[in-house]
Amino acid sequence: MKPTENDIALIDNLYKGRKPFYGELHDHSDSGGTSDGKCTLSEWRKVMVELGLDFAAILDHRQVRHMYLPEWEDGVFIGGTEPGIRLTNSRAELGEIHYNILTEGPGQLEELLSRFPEYEFEGGPDGHFVYPDYSVERMGELIDNVKELGGFYVHPHPKQIMRSDDPNDYCFRDETGIEVFYEDLRCEKTALNYDLWLGILKAGRHIWACAGGDGHSTPSDKAITTIYAEEKSNKSYLKHLRVGDFVCGGVGIRMCMGDTLMGGKCDFTGKRLVVSVSDIHKSVFCDDHKYRIDIINDKGTVSSASVNLNGTNYFAIDAENCKFYRTEIFDETENLRIAVGNPIWNIKGDTL
Repeated sequence: MKPTENDIALIDNLYKGRKPFYGELHDHSDSGGTSDGKCTLSEWRKVMVELGLDFAAILDHRQVRHMYLPEWEDGVFIGGTEPGIRLTNSRAELGEIHYNILTEGPGQLEELLSRFPEYEFEGGPDGHFVYPDYSVERMGELIDNVKELGGFYVHPHPKQIMRSDDPNDYCFRDETGIEVFYEDLRCEKTALNYDLWLGILKAGRHIWACAGGDGHSTPSDKAITTIYAEEKSNKSYLKHLRVGDFVCGGVGIRMCMGDTLMGGKCDFTGKRLVVSVSDIHKSVFCDDHKYRIDIINDKGTVSSASVNLNGTNYFAIDAENCKFYRTEIFDETENLRIAVGNPIWNIKGDTL
């Protein structure tokens, strides 16, 4: 796994001008109206500083008013909403699901709601909307519009609501997110969602692993996200979320195959996989703990090594003819998975 000088120069150049930002991708606030969070945005801002969080996605229910409050600030709060629906397909009732829509600001979300009259959106800061039932096909159309408007779609707490045993039932479009770390890295909910994501990867779907605390009472740093971004702004965050170049967890993982970054697709032929690990968040760091990186493809773990998270670690391997590569970081002292990097997929993977 020893990198060359060229390997190190390549990955450093590809991520040049970007730095790590840590935050929450699934939370709620007390913003009045139909919101059901317990913390105001002012309280959120205070606790975020204490927790070392740069951003939080506030996804209040049935309204957009939280994004119009004077405490709202781009780059500190990512806007959006979390509707819930009953979902059907041609063969079965799939039951209730929730879905998270993250947008750069209220304008994009209002435009999305206006394109789907089923929401009965009233418009404006105090306008509310209902939760319509959707077919799988209509959900796919919604996701297409989220993407078109520059937003990001995530299926939150999937195994906590749906009861299907088919991983494909949880995926409505490739290149979307699914919540793997949920509420806390150590809980059974995270374990169930992680196993589901492995099934999704095995089924050949290109779905990105996400983290979310879903805090309704107090802000938390138990299931955070790391994004290497150019600046503290929603536009910059979403630029990388939309392509899967982010980390489910509180460790900075950078990865490339040639000039293709995490979340992307390329031909693996003749290429080297290069990985950098650094910038661990204080919520998952203990100075006396031992940490490990696993490099994984569709056949299993192909390489492991110790990492010193007080500094920057580089690794590189010659790529095999496999379907994807991804990485995980473990706290070996606690036997705890603390970060999941999103895959790079082989464009020839479907023929393997």
